[in-house]
Formats: sequence, C-alpha cells, structure tokens
Amino acid sequence: MKKIKGLLAMCAVAILFMGCPYSSENAIDEKPVVKIMPSLLGKWEQRSSTDYSYVITKTDEFNYHIEKIHVSDGKKDLYDGFLSDVGGEKFFNIWDESATPKVYYLYKVDMSGGDALVKMVSVTQNIDEKFTSSAELRKFIEKYKGLTFFYDKDEDSYIKTGK
Repeated sequence: MKKIKGLLAMCAVAILFMGCPYSSENAIDEKPVVKIMPSLLGKWEQRSSTDYSYVITKTDEFNYHIEKIHVSDGKKDLYDGFLSDVGGEKFFNIWDESATPKVYYLYKVDMSGGDALVKMVSVTQNIDEKFTSSAELRKFIEKYKGLTFFYDKDEDSYIKTGK
C-alpha cells in the first residue's frame, strides 16, 4: 500500500510540473537591448481561459512589469521581463520578481496577428544543457529555434482587452 501511495504521489508531482517552461539562470542577453514595444503594453487576456488577466506596463526603456491577476480572488503574481531578438525572432525573458535567485523563463513571441493579438510558446523544459553565460544560451537558441521540438506543444494566444 505504501508503494502505491508513493507512486501516486510521484505521478501527481509529474503532472503538476508538466507544461512548466524551461528555466535558466541566464537570460538570452546579459542586459536588455531590445526597446519596449508599445503594442505589448496594456491589459491582456488568454484566449483559451478567463482565469487570469495580465497587465503589462513599462518599467524603463527596455523592461516590462507584468501582473498576472487571478480573476477569482484578485490575487496578483508579479513578474518582470525583457525581449531579446535572436535571428529575427523575439523571445521574452521573464522572471518572478520575488524569486531568489533569479530564474528566467523563456517564451517565443509572435505578434504577426496585429497589435491586439500575441502568441507565445514556451521553450521546452526538456533541454538538459546547462549554460554558464548568456552568450552560450543565445548560441544554443540560434541553433535550435527553428525546430518544432524546441518548444512546448501548446501555444498560448492573448487578446488585448484594454490600455
């Protein structure tokens, strides 16, 4: 019976962490170099869910502040981030502002649908390589960014709902 409970607990943990994006101690760029895209600022909602709303504001010329608001209770999760350009593709480097040490989550950003629609897909968590610098991470992304298995299966679409 203990073995079954232990196995069930391990399965629950595995399910809990499925879909978590890749995390890195390094951002794609050591410091932000892509200026703020004004079209990203404002209030957003995920197309497939109304559980959360997101408010993206400008921190400075290069950095964003992101509030993830739980619609049910108004609780906020706070993140910061900046964009990197890797061979013409935009990637969001996002971190939880309360986390220590800082861990970056990486998302490919597609705004080809216009200013009111953003598609984001996370870099897969199945990357085993460890990078000691942003330059190493950037080189790796440049090499594999065109491959579908480099990203998670699910792409999230966000619709702009306000300024």
